[in-house]
Amino acid sequence: MAKPLSKRIKHDFSRFRITQQMLVGIGQASHQITSRMTIWSSGYTVRSIPSLEEKEALKTGAEFIGESVVVLVSGAVIVWEYNRSTEASKAKEEKKRAQAKAEREELQMSLCALDVRLKALEEKIDKLGEVAPPSTTTTTTTTTTTTTTTKATVAITEPTSGWGWLGYRPSST
Repeated sequence: MAKPLSKRIKHDFSRFRITQQMLVGIGQASHQITSRMTIWSSGYTVRSIPSLEEKEALKTGAEFIGESVVVLVSGAVIVWEYNRSTEASKAKEEKKRAQAKAEREELQMSLCALDVRLKALEEKIDKLGEVAPPSTTTTTTTTTTTTTTTKATVAITEPTSGWGWLGYRPSST
């Protein structure tokens, strides 16, 4: 895309006198700069640089303009691609954040549901505690089947640590 545009600009600029003068000026400036750099890089000092002929300066200016167009188009494409890839990575990152947020909210809802269930169980335990007398009650049950006897002790107390908050204590016999 850039090369045909460059050739078209060179051709069109060469047709008109005003643009020809501009191309000649650009060609002369390019020649001066290139020559000075070459002489300085060789270690010499610049005394004078002869000007180019008008045709040669026109050709050099047109080449410079054409190559400038190619460089500008290439740079614009690079900047556009960089911005596009940056936007894509930002969108991907935003999608990850949204997914993580949804997962956090789901876990928070599960935690709240578990908290509600826990409170309901605690209320049931409190109601069971209110039915029995506030002191520790020991119930002995004897079941006789053939020759087996089972004893269990159930104590209802205020919730404490361990399994005590469930109101159950295994018998110590």
